[in-house]
Amino acid sequence: MIAKINDSWDDRKVDQTDSQTDLTCAVSNEPAHVMIELKNFSVHYPQITALKNLTFQFMSNETYSIIGPSGCGKTTLLYALADLLPSDCLMEGECIRINPLVISTVLQDFGLFPWKTVLENTLLPIDLKRKPSIKDIENAKDILKRLKLDTHEHHYPNALSGGQKQRVAIARSKLMSPDLLLLDEPFSALDALTRENLQEEIVTLYQQSPLTILIVTHSIEEAVYVGKTILLLSESGEIQAQLDNPSFGIKNAREQPVFYEQCLAVRRLMKGEL
Repeated sequence: MIAKINDSWDDRKVDQTDSQTDLTCAVSNEPAHVMIELKNFSVHYPQITALKNLTFQFMSNETYSIIGPSGCGKTTLLYALADLLPSDCLMEGECIRINPLVISTVLQDFGLFPWKTVLENTLLPIDLKRKPSIKDIENAKDILKRLKLDTHEHHYPNALSGGQKQRVAIARSKLMSPDLLLLDEPFSALDALTRENLQEEIVTLYQQSPLTILIVTHSIEEAVYVGKTILLLSESGEIQAQLDNPSFGIKNAREQPVFYEQCLAVRRLMKGEL
């Protein structure tokens, strides 16, 4: 069965509550709805099956962490959702998503042009289509300010730290007002404290303007900090477990027992102890 990519969706609605968090979020007036649904979805490369029989619904205005052993298909799943899989892939099952769906992706390598300033790199997606308007520039500057980059907007990438470069990549994606933000191990090359700061900024951006976020990571702590829902993939590319995360968004989460209990639960699942 060849995979079916369906860009239409019916009017089914799912109630969404979040009694666990003490965040002050900009909540949409519209009920949560399914953004993407996978039905028995598999991806086969010429030499290997990367994903196998995934059935799952990604909801609007939720955050998801995808974790699992190396080679289990985490990045393949992200690329499938972004419609970025190479042409030699064979897909089976269904991937149903709403239309239109604005998707933005942040990768590990930042993707900044060295001859463009921070502000110019942030505006790049718009600049490739048309001349940025005054409002576009104002929006870009506002996002840079929220990411603590407003004093660097005229600097070039070679004057930035790794964490600052990754903030620029996030700002550029956020400027597009995506329905779905995909993050592929975006902080893996950064030191521990910078990594934690950027995780906090992702959650803060979500609080300020909710959207659907998927982050692929090898870090258990990162998965628990960023994801309301944690998906654990097995070595064979199947969904081994789906965990609701009661520690998401609580104040000083990393200092709370519930955070470490959730990390322990994920770790034990990955080791096959549960």
